Amino acid sequence: SDNRAHCVKVFDYQGNYLRQIGGEGVSNFPIGVGITASGEITIADNHNNFNLTVFSQAGQLLGALESKVKHAQCFDVALMKDGSIVLASKDYRLYIYRYVKIPNLSL
Repeated sequence: SDNRAHCVKVFDYQGNYLRQIGGEGVSNFPIGVGITASGEITIADNHNNFNLTVFSQAGQLLGALESKVKHAQCFDVALMKDGSIVLASKDYRLYIYRYVKIPNLSL
């Protein structure tokens, strides 16, 4: 992730730049990136509150969530097999969030 450019830069295995995902106003100050079991790209950022933005492999914005809890400066994030998100902060705590994708309900 590129904290100053507010995005994640994507490269191929040879190191050639392909594209960027996210940007200022979408993924401010990213601290980590992960790929869910279903192949979605998640970008965690620490701007104001903890935010998680979800993208398709092609870089299309799929959704976002924001924690209403103010954390000490966060420095890393990990995705667990069960869908949990583990956030490490500089107050020596781990915060565990559960990311559940809710299907669209058409009425």
